[in-house]
Amino acid sequence: MKGKTLVAWWICGISMAACAGAAPEPPERITYLAVGASDAAGIGAEPITRGYVFRIANELDERLDEAFLANLGVPGANAEQLDGALELFLESRVEPGLVTVWTGANDVIQGRDADDFADDLEDMLDRLRDRTDGVIVAANIPDLTQLPRFRDDPDDDVTLERLEAFNEAIAEQAEDHEVLLVDLYSEPVEDDLVSDRDGFHPNNDGHREIADRFLEVILPALGLQPTV
Repeated sequence: MKGKTLVAWWICGISMAACAGAAPEPPERITYLAVGASDAAGIGAEPITRGYVFRIANELDERLDEAFLANLGVPGANAEQLDGALELFLESRVEPGLVTVWTGANDVIQGRDADDFADDLEDMLDRLRDRTDGVIVAANIPDLTQLPRFRDDPDDDVTLERLEAFNEAIAEQAEDHEVLLVDLYSEPVEDDLVSDRDGFHPNNDGHREIADRFLEVILPALGLQPTV
């Protein structure tokens, strides 16, 4: 799974103009919807407003006239639970111009089947595509086996085989729904990017790295110059 499919989608994401024609006009204002679990809520960062979602929102706020953040970060949630939360949220009739989706880690840890996860992710992306033709960016699951938590206490549900199956599902659903993909699975897991408190969530530096990987894809897709 660290091969051609994910790499190709990642390159396409950061080279939006080359993959989809001329670069788009940057919007003056945008509503940014973040869908995810505890990482999206900022867990691991101190304060939580230094989490990756808030960093993305701050970058957009600096570049655009107005950026409104709707953070649907639900700690502990799996894809099925996030789909339910998203269904309720979309009753507000908000039409986001940008959506980030990062889910799957909790599903792996909870022992859920990859096919069930794929169905839930499909439902989630169907809902989003029914609501917006804006930019949707999803990230796959990093190599959880290399996190201190699972190196110190291995889990039978957290294996490379399962991670690859889940990431294959994410890649397939991203392609089916015209979603750009951030390939975190190919990034090395470094201890100095992980919270000392639980050996699982990203710390401030980890959240910054995640935000940077998302922004490499988001900014060109919105017609904005990447950060140097």
